[in-house]
Amino acid sequence: MESRIEAYSPEWWASRHGCFTGSEIWKLLTSPKTKSATFSVTAETYIFEKVWEFLSQQSKNGIDNFATQWGVENEPLAKKWYTKLTGEIIDDSYLVFKDGLNGFTGTPDGFVGKYGLIEIKCPYNGANHLKHCLIDSDEYFKLEHKEYYWQMQSYMFLANRKWCDFISFDPRINSDIGFFKYRLMANTCDFELMEIAVKQARVKYYELINQFQPVIIN
Repeated sequence: MESRIEAYSPEWWASRHGCFTGSEIWKLLTSPKTKSATFSVTAETYIFEKVWEFLSQQSKNGIDNFATQWGVENEPLAKKWYTKLTGEIIDDSYLVFKDGLNGFTGTPDGFVGKYGLIEIKCPYNGANHLKHCLIDSDEYFKLEHKEYYWQMQSYMFLANRKWCDFISFDPRINSDIGFFKYRLMANTCDFELMEIAVKQARVKYYELINQFQPVIIN
């Protein structure tokens, strides 16, 4: 479901407090080292981070480094190239969430028509852009760039979309190599895995909230 909460607005930051997000959902899908463990170290750490966000009402992350700022500044140019090359119009993006699944949200970079989304990466490290250009199958994408793969699947799940175009853009390369597009289709099996992972993590999340919630003394 789509909201009307604009990305990076004060309401957007507040709405994400304590929520698992598409950009980091891959952490909940990592495998624990032992069969007896429910969560991997990566997943458990992520859950603790979200508990901290809820208790502090502060966000862990922000646009606080040069590489992130580079991506934000070049995203509009990447969108212009996308429209020029594909003819598709990109609609503004908002926070999306799923009815009946609390504590899980995300913000795609844009909506395309009735069925599509777009996710843009503008790596400051040009080598990473070239690595993105090697993506030629869903299997390779999932194996080599799992954080982006799961991010895009999560957005399609949350927004009820059928496909998402992955764009890697480097304006410093004055050739066709500077713009790369790969269309990822929605995978319902992955949707089910994400939903199970989120529900399990939310149980742990609320257990920790109850454990750490400060007692109010009258």
